[in-house]
Amino acid sequence: MQGHPGHSPGRAQRARHPQGRRVRRHPLRRIRPPTAGLVHHPHEQETDASQQTKDPPDPRHDHRRRCHTHPRGSPPRHSGRSRPPPADLGKIAVVPLDDRPFTSYTPVAVAEAGGHQALTPPKDLLGEYFTYGQADAVGSWWRTAAAAADGSVVAAPMLAYGGLVASRTCETSLADARRRLDVLDEVKRKNPDKPLYAFDVIMRLTIEPTSSYPGMYSGPIRRWAILMDQVENLGQEELRAEYEQVASEIPEEIKADFHCARARDHQINRDMIERVAKGTIDYLILGQDDATEHGPHRLEKAALAALVAERGVADRVKIYPGADTLGALLVAKHITERLGAAPTVDVEWSRTPGDQWVAPYQDVPYATLVDEYLRTLGARPSDSPDADILLMANTAGGGNLEPFADRIHDAVARGRLVAIGDDALAGKVDSELRSLLAPRIRFGELAGWSGWNIGLSISQSVVRAALLQASRAGRLPGFPGKSKGLPFQQARQAILLGAATAHVELTLQELAHTDLYRNQVLSQVQAYARDNGDDPQYITKVFEGANQLAVQKVRPLADQLFADEFAGTPIRAGNDGRQEVTAVVHRLKSWDMTLAWTRYQELEIFPTLALSTELTDRSTLLTVSVLPLRNTVRPESDVDKKVTAVLRNDVGVPVRAEVSAVVPDGWVAPAPTEVSLAPFEVREVPLTVGVRGLAAEQNATVTVEAAHGLLPIGSRQLTSTATLTFGAVWRNVALASEGATASASGSWRQYVPANVIDGNRVSTGSRWITEAADSHWLRVDFAGPEQIDTVKLYQYGGYELTAYRISGLVDGAWQVLAEVTGNTTQVTTHTVTPVRATAVRLDVLGSRDRQARLYEIEVTCQGTSCG
Repeated sequence: MQGHPGHSPGRAQRARHPQGRRVRRHPLRRIRPPTAGLVHHPHEQETDASQQTKDPPDPRHDHRRRCHTHPRGSPPRHSGRSRPPPADLGKIAVVPLDDRPFTSYTPVAVAEAGGHQALTPPKDLLGEYFTYGQADAVGSWWRTAAAAADGSVVAAPMLAYGGLVASRTCETSLADARRRLDVLDEVKRKNPDKPLYAFDVIMRLTIEPTSSYPGMYSGPIRRWAILMDQVENLGQEELRAEYEQVASEIPEEIKADFHCARARDHQINRDMIERVAKGTIDYLILGQDDATEHGPHRLEKAALAALVAERGVADRVKIYPGADTLGALLVAKHITERLGAAPTVDVEWSRTPGDQWVAPYQDVPYATLVDEYLRTLGARPSDSPDADILLMANTAGGGNLEPFADRIHDAVARGRLVAIGDDALAGKVDSELRSLLAPRIRFGELAGWSGWNIGLSISQSVVRAALLQASRAGRLPGFPGKSKGLPFQQARQAILLGAATAHVELTLQELAHTDLYRNQVLSQVQAYARDNGDDPQYITKVFEGANQLAVQKVRPLADQLFADEFAGTPIRAGNDGRQEVTAVVHRLKSWDMTLAWTRYQELEIFPTLALSTELTDRSTLLTVSVLPLRNTVRPESDVDKKVTAVLRNDVGVPVRAEVSAVVPDGWVAPAPTEVSLAPFEVREVPLTVGVRGLAAEQNATVTVEAAHGLLPIGSRQLTSTATLTFGAVWRNVALASEGATASASGSWRQYVPANVIDGNRVSTGSRWITEAADSHWLRVDFAGPEQIDTVKLYQYGGYELTAYRISGLVDGAWQVLAEVTGNTTQVTTHTVTPVRATAVRLDVLGSRDRQARLYEIEVTCQGTSCG
């Protein structure tokens, strides 16, 4: 590839991979999806994931048993002269952004979850990291694939430059990029009636970060780019000295390459808009790669928006944050349109409303982005409790996550399609949310959970809802009616079960990657590379060892994740023309794991699952949940607490159940209740539990059982169970939910005083933090006068408040309740003289670094004077 005339940025870029040598990858890595892309997955002999291939077969897994494991693309055999039933609902040619899991695997998985086949280029054409993709060869592949497909989704950076990383350098000239993109016009001329959806990327703020030249300048380039916009475009002269200093530290050839790549990419962005105007591209997304409020992208986006308006193509060109998720979004758009579906989506936020929060590496309010994603797919935002999808969007900030988890619990219990978009932390699952959901739901029941980008959760859940709707309405592509005989019914069932399998595999894969690897193992791989003298961002010396560490650490965690959250999960796959198809997640057949690139950030972790449609392979026929999961009572009290058992029949036949409860000794259990459930019926059963004498700070568990069987009653009886907990806690009058308000001498960034009264003692995002000063104060006003005798402070470990004073506002005057010096304890409890107060005040007189940090303050009354 040649650079622009008169410029030679290639020297800076080639220094990243001396001699052009490609580091070898894990030798046992199995490519999935198939590299050829034009064929379905072959029918594989079933093996258990825990076995080696040479182990003797386990008789439990003898596939002569009637366990229906429907590999995608394996329809029933058909003979005769009539047209055989289709093996899928359509084919989509996909040119991915690069070969990472999120950009290459997820679009294919979304297609399969929608009953479609994705045609993808051979993997070796896509390149890997600094070995850029073979752009011309990918274009040639697509010419052929587009003719065999019903539509296409193409990433312009792969066709023009060889991938996303390549788009950030100027090694490809504008002339070469334009020449390569002529394939768009050629394919559209030859396939005028086939939808062509494309996406391009607005360049991010910096280059690839590595420890060697030029990547070592990644941080300074980012800061320089931000300052460039602030000083040169916005006239913030107070920043000029810093701007010029940062610029002087960056080699001229790197700055020249940065400017060159930006100018070229921007022109290609404009060319793509022009192609929409002339009808070559039917729908285009220009995704803003990692960005902030300021930077060169700000004016670039404005110029692109102006061109869109000038050409009158605003209905077909969208500009919003995102890069990795755009392929999956456009695949989902293809599928929902082919299925003739427009699912409704109700969005709820966790800590911070979406219109008041901007996610990491984005530059628009989160609610705006979510709305754009939904409208791209043709989904309809809705506030109705009967919306097809409940999208639970987890945002950052202060606040108690438990009510959010309770709402998810309630919706999943009733069989709703619930998807979780988890962007509170960049690129990984929020561990606090996971810990709250683990005792409430099985993750395999979700319509999606992405810790990488909410766009995947939206794509996956909308496609799931669309396929279910289309199958039940009898409008699956290739199946003009519901009554086409047994071969067509079997084909529909095979497609629906294959789609359900792909859907569950995608959820499992995403959680294994963004929770298990990125939360629990990634830092170990990073440390391994660094400790062995290698660069975690570009592992060229100890890749095999780093890869082995990643796989060995993740594998047992992944097996446990499947066992705890996916095995036995019931699935409704849709209607095959005669009946609703149901199955359970029967077995984990295998894992494929390896580091995706020669860096530590991503792990390819691809599961292969088997579903079963046999009732005999189910451990239960119904699911029981108890709402709410956690209940509180006053210590040492005798009280009757009302809870609700939600029973959901997961099969297409009637079920009879007897609901009972196992309670601690001395407590009063509810009387057993008999219920009959029609197919797929959801029924609420009210229960009253007599709690007796639970000691302060103690918890007790109650188990609700639903013994059940088919109607008419047969010999096989099953039992579903769910647990709930009761905790004896004192009433905390210093809670916002009790009407309390908080104020303070000051705060730092988003760590406002209201965080100490939100009931969240554990989230680092829910703290009060101040700027450094000699003293600070915090005041909590109650809803009214309260009798109090105990104040408890939940402090930040390692940064405890060393000296402080607690006072109560009694009859309009402050009365000192406790004074502390020399504190080193993280959680401090102060029993004080009982008073009737309207507020408490904390005066911070000393800390490790002159800042105050506090998770929570609790104010209760626990003595005999409390009544």
